[in-house]
Amino acid sequence: MSVYSMNKILYLTENDAAFRQRIQTEAEAVVKEFPLTDEEFRAFTSGDILAVFNMGVHPFLLSNFSRHGLFGVTDKNYFPRIRGEEKVS
Repeated sequence: MSVYSMNKILYLTENDAAFRQRIQTEAEAVVKEFPLTDEEFRAFTSGDILAVFNMGVHPFLLSNFSRHGLFGVTDKNYFPRIRGEEKVS
């Protein structure tokens, strides 16, 4: 499991403007630069917040998905997704 890498992606999204610009314009390509398992990559790039949380990503960093509109996560669907009320394909 590559929880460190997933945390780092979200940390950099918040704290590095150049990285944030790249992930907002070429998200999947940027995530592929990190050593994630196939399962982690799918969960991350599908915006499956609950799966990513269950993999150990820090809850504080998870909010960066909705804050920066990553992988279809918005303020409106963040909480339903993390509670497992909204399924992600």
